[in-house]
Parts: sequence; C-alpha cells; structure tokens
Amino acid sequence: MTAVTRIIAIGIGIGVGAISMAHAQDVTLRLALSSSKPHPFNTAADLFAAKVDELSGGNIAIEIFPDRQLGDVKELTEGVRFGTVDMTINSSSAMADQLPAIEALQLPFLIDGYEQFAEAVTTPEAQALYADLGSSGAVALTIYEGGMRHFLTVDTKIESMDDFQGLKTRVAPVRLHLDIWNAVGVNPTPMAYGEVYTALETRTIDAVETNISSIEAEKYNEVAKEVLLTGHYMWPGLLMMNKAKYDSLTPEQQEILERAALETVKPQIEALQKFDEDLMAKLEKEDGLSFATPTPELKAELRELVAPVYEKYVGNHPAIQPFLDVVESLRAGD
Repeated sequence: MTAVTRIIAIGIGIGVGAISMAHAQDVTLRLALSSSKPHPFNTAADLFAAKVDELSGGNIAIEIFPDRQLGDVKELTEGVRFGTVDMTINSSSAMADQLPAIEALQLPFLIDGYEQFAEAVTTPEAQALYADLGSSGAVALTIYEGGMRHFLTVDTKIESMDDFQGLKTRVAPVRLHLDIWNAVGVNPTPMAYGEVYTALETRTIDAVETNISSIEAEKYNEVAKEVLLTGHYMWPGLLMMNKAKYDSLTPEQQEILERAALETVKPQIEALQKFDEDLMAKLEKEDGLSFATPTPELKAELRELVAPVYEKYVGNHPAIQPFLDVVESLRAGD
C-alpha cells in the first residue's frame, strides 16, 4: 500500500488512541524549518510533533529546528532529499521543478478561503499531487498552509487595475508566480525571502505579495503600510521526509507519522485563520497598517487577466484537473 492510500485508510479506519509500539525502538526525527516563529509552518510543526508524541506514547520524538537554523528553503529541500535533514515543511512552490502537479495548489483565485482549503487538501485528489515525490528521494505526508497571500505596498493604495501597473513587486522565483504577476501587469521581481525587508525599506521594490503572518514575522510592518486583501492564492507547505529514513521505520511508526500529519491539517488551518484575524487587528491598531478589500469589479478583472494561466498549467500533469474539479465541487457546495 502506498503512503497516499495508507493516509486515506488511516483517516477512515484507525480508532482513537496510541498505535501499539510494543516492538518499536525509540526514534528521534529532526524537523527543520526556514520560517521564523510565529509563522504558520512553525505552528504546524508544533502540532505535528505533539500528535506524534501522543500517538506513539512518547516513542517517536520530533525535534524542531526553526528560524533557518539548518538552512534556507533550498538547503532544507535538498537536505531532506539527500538525508542530511530528516524532515521539513517547505513551500510547495519550492518543489515545482520536481513536482509539476503541485502547482495546482497555487493557481490564482482557485480557493476561496481556509475552510475550503482544509477540505480540498485532505482529499485523495490533493494527495495525488505529491504522489511522484518519492522519485526525488523524499516522501510527503501532508499539506499544511502558510497563509493566504495578499498584496502589500509601501504606500500605494490599490483601488483599480491602473494602480497595479508597473509596481516593482517581489515574487518568489517561481515560473507560475511570474506568469501570474506578469498577467496582472506589475513588474514582478524575483528575490530571496531574506532580502525583502531591505528592498522595501530602500524602495528597491514597491510591493510584495505575502501572507499576514510574514508581515509581522519579517517586520515588513515597519516599512510598508498598505494591504490589499486579494487572497490571490494560498501558500501550501509540504511536510516532507527523507525517503530512506521513512523506509527504515516500521509500518507502525510510518502509520503514526501519516496519521499525525492527517489529523493536524484542520487544527493548523483553523489556528491560522484566527491568527490572521487577530494579527490584522493588531497591525492596524498598533502599526497603522491599512487593510482594504478589492471591489467585486476589481476582483473580477483580476480573475479575467489570470485566466490564461490556467490554460498554460492545467495540462502539465494528469493529476491537476481532477484536483480542480474537487475544488469546484466544494465551491458549488458552499
């Protein structure tokens, strides 16, 4: 049975309580992150570690290394593949070259909110998006969420499509993101995550597409004040593990990790939604940030502009369209 199908079976068929570990030896796994507390990926790591401890009766320990202690996104992704790091939670966009299907998670304006995302990413169709990862030396256990993305500018209020035009905007160095923002009409500027604060401060860039938690965690609130709540795409994170390390575990230990991953998706996303709401209130009151919601007309224009992106990417992998169909069915059921 594959890891993907076992995750589904675990969610359906395993009862409450710790899985028997009578014959298993104690295991410690190092889970490293590039994100800083209180980034949602760190919350996910804490929830996952606690659930693993609970289900294993303390026989599997997850040791967490946040704040780029063991490397940045690229270094941790490679570290997991080659076995120098046991586990990481990294942006799905960092895996696009190895996993073309994973780009489905960030197609623009696909998912409307956190609750819908939590439902979508625990479906078999979502799990199929990362089923090919094993060929790269890693396996994925689940998808967490780093925070719905919005548009932050130093001081430009975005009220119409004209206001987007030509803004030098930091985007992750990912082809999908470049295609999206070229379609919108900004001047997309790939840039390392750790360079964004200085670039905003010096006006090397005018804007950044980012999540709410990063505004505070990376101190963007000190140098940028205008937020348009576009919600243009999510920022999924794959919980990845070195495949050789995973294969070295007993079936019972593997089940514990898979079940812990599955059971912590919804709590992590619920915590993230509340965190966003509380943090926006704080940033507005204490730091003077302005939060605006796009008009329905502006949102419709944005959707129309990025429609060709779907045409370009939907055929990149046979798992993409089934996932889009699932999301559409969830939207229809709202």
